[in-house]
Amino acid sequence: MNLPALDETEIQKIIEAWKATGTYTAVSNATGYARSTCKKYIERAAAEGKLGTSPVLPGFRISKTTTVTDEYGVPVREFIQQKPDAGGAFTLPEGHQIKGVSALLDAQGNVSAQWVKTREGERPPEETAEIIRAAFENFTPAAPAIIPPKDNDDDRLTAYILCDWHIGLFAYGKETGGPDWDLSIARKTISDAMAEIIETSPPSSHAIVLGLGDLLHADNGRNQTERSGNVLDVDTRYSKCLETVCDLMAETTERVVSKHRLVEVTFKPGNHDENSTTGIRQALRMYWRNNGRVSVDTSPDPFYWRRFGVNLIGGTHGDKAKIPDLPMIMANRRKEDWAATSTRHFHSGHIHHDTLREVGGVSVFSHRAPVAQDAYHASHGYLSGRSIKSYTYHIEKGARGHSEVELV
Repeated sequence: MNLPALDETEIQKIIEAWKATGTYTAVSNATGYARSTCKKYIERAAAEGKLGTSPVLPGFRISKTTTVTDEYGVPVREFIQQKPDAGGAFTLPEGHQIKGVSALLDAQGNVSAQWVKTREGERPPEETAEIIRAAFENFTPAAPAIIPPKDNDDDRLTAYILCDWHIGLFAYGKETGGPDWDLSIARKTISDAMAEIIETSPPSSHAIVLGLGDLLHADNGRNQTERSGNVLDVDTRYSKCLETVCDLMAETTERVVSKHRLVEVTFKPGNHDENSTTGIRQALRMYWRNNGRVSVDTSPDPFYWRRFGVNLIGGTHGDKAKIPDLPMIMANRRKEDWAATSTRHFHSGHIHHDTLREVGGVSVFSHRAPVAQDAYHASHGYLSGRSIKSYTYHIEKGARGHSEVELV
């Protein structure tokens, strides 16, 4: 305890003033010393036994009481044990929030010690706004005017499956056994693959850009997953990754709008980009706001639904609801569409490899990711191919196959 230097006479004046008044303010007024100075000397005097034993001594707390009784149970003596107080009030560190509290209790149930666990809190809204502003500062505020295609088949719809791009993921090929991967490689590779899949898909009048989550690898500047806190291999800054994925989305949707007359755009969140998906949706909504041929779905519903003639199409990321449960969710959430359709497809991602499981007449797909494996997946021996797909549906005849561009 750091104390101003006072001689014994001055200290004794403080002690006597305390015994006479019992308050720090009164002692300060009586001696002329600062209240904080008086408080420190009084607490030291208590610790040295100069203030007697009257509970509760300044700077102390009662830790234990013991009562002695006579043969008739009448109290004759009482002992009070005091310990120095634990300290001042706890101050929550800036930017943190309380995660949990633990306490140590004595035999009487009193709190002897307490532990407060904190963690870094959510990013302030101002900081998030600045990141989004920086990501979009080079954007043209609205999409260019695109001439509608002439030769489209009004009876067909094509769904482009965009899932698990993991923009920002970093992989060192000598470590993972696969290709090197970073932000610039992802930008070119995925752009080229999307150009090819759009070119090779049928000229349907209707198209869906079906974003099924994890387009970004990290949802924050900490390079950790938001819910589980898993550490991620990220190539660069969050704002640069967000800018890159938005550039890719603008470029991809422009190509789709050039190919198809009516385009729906939807993005559902994944476990890697649950927060950022909201911003991506709004960016695309603003980008296409002046084009009546494009509609951007901004619904926060984690499920997507689209009925097209005899086809019922569903989509979700796949990290929450399990594959065997998806058909029943479809049947309950879309009762009228279920009754009026015969081809029912549910598209998902998340697991990074192709599966097809038919449950109750519903074809449930999970799709590959176009991204290279990072160190975590490589170390666990997870193996899968890499590709991007589109699916085509006829309004009366149901599913009419799919196109696939494989990445090697």
